[in-house]
Amino acid sequence: MRLPELTRKDIRDILIIFAAVTLLTVLHFVITDFPVFPEWFDIVEGDTSYTVVISGAAQPADYETFQRLAEMDSTLLVDTRSREMYRKGHIPGAVNVPYDEGDASLSRFELRGDIRLAITYCDGADCMSSVDLAEKLVFVFPEVYYFFGGWKVWIDKGNPVEVGEGKVF
Repeated sequence: MRLPELTRKDIRDILIIFAAVTLLTVLHFVITDFPVFPEWFDIVEGDTSYTVVISGAAQPADYETFQRLAEMDSTLLVDTRSREMYRKGHIPGAVNVPYDEGDASLSRFELRGDIRLAITYCDGADCMSSVDLAEKLVFVFPEVYYFFGGWKVWIDKGNPVEVGEGKVF
């Protein structure tokens, strides 16, 4: 099978289509405020500094931001650690949704129309389960944050701890 030869008009049309698609793609990123380069910032906790890359719609919260947000009305605090770790101690008022049960709990989250803001946390800066669950919760709640540093930072700052079953979600 022999391919037809391209004329100058065919090449011009292909270039026009390519330029139009490229322009529309760039305009889409500009109009929707979609970051071409991801946003990032540094969090300093004690002697350790972390660079956090904002990968999705859920936003990271440092200790001060977490404290301010947790005190707001209609805020749901979600501990993504295991049930055993939650029973040994958790941030007061937090509900336990272990990471491996997060997907199954999404339908229960959707029933809570009274919640406007959700904050997830786990063991510390090396634990990513709170980030993963937060990225799923952005489809349920208007505002979602993950407490970067989580349980470790909470304990290191000498905050109160709740022990036992806590709130049932």
